[in-house]
Amino acid sequence: MRRLFWVRYWHLVWGCSCAASIGCGGGASAAPVAAPAATHAEARATPSSDTSDPAPSDVSSGSDRAASAASAASAASTPPPSTPQPTDDPNATREVTYVVTPEGLKVSVAGVKFSVSASATRIGAGWGAKVNVVSTADDGKPHSLASPKTGPLAFAGTVTRNGQSEPEVFGDQRVGDGEQSIFGDDPNKFSRSWPSKGKRPLALGDALDLQVALWGLGANSELRRPVKKFCHLRMVVGKGKPRAELEPPADASR
Repeated sequence: MRRLFWVRYWHLVWGCSCAASIGCGGGASAAPVAAPAATHAEARATPSSDTSDPAPSDVSSGSDRAASAASAASAASTPPPSTPQPTDDPNATREVTYVVTPEGLKVSVAGVKFSVSASATRIGAGWGAKVNVVSTADDGKPHSLASPKTGPLAFAGTVTRNGQSEPEVFGDQRVGDGEQSIFGDDPNKFSRSWPSKGKRPLALGDALDLQVALWGLGANSELRRPVKKFCHLRMVVGKGKPRAELEPPADASR
């Protein structure tokens, strides 16, 4: 009886051992199943395309838009460059233009236009010359003309007398300090005759070479400067009434 018990006991222990051995073998072969779980974890750790940073083209376009907006804002906030204002430099060279017309000469300088004409005038048995000027402001601004005792025009030149080899030289001396004003289109007229009172006029065969200048021209009395090369008059006395010819002065640069 006891022997039969031990036989059954060992059969039971051996059966359990086999079952345990089979169960352990199945667990070892199933271990690789854990690998897909690791692969899934890696996939979740890797950022997807939906959550990635913007593509380079998107970043570039966004940067361009930001730069354009900044540039536009800067342009809007930056004041336009100011136009340099002209200065009244007493030593600056002034541009003088001359236009010869059938009536005479048109001279433009410092915003003022001068219409100049000349004629021969009878003085006793001889001849003289008269210069007439009409001035207007082209720039719409007021201007000042120096006008001493003899007026705005200054005379200098030579007279070549018939039969004499050496010309007579003459020139003005300024006396007084008056002023004439020029306003817009309102014409300002003035004139002067040569020779001055008491001087010898031209006779037959004589020739006059007259350089005409302005005593002073400027925006006001403090800024006036001479116009040394204003115009040039020539006149030769022959038979009949002589002709006073106006022309731009030679080498007129001021």
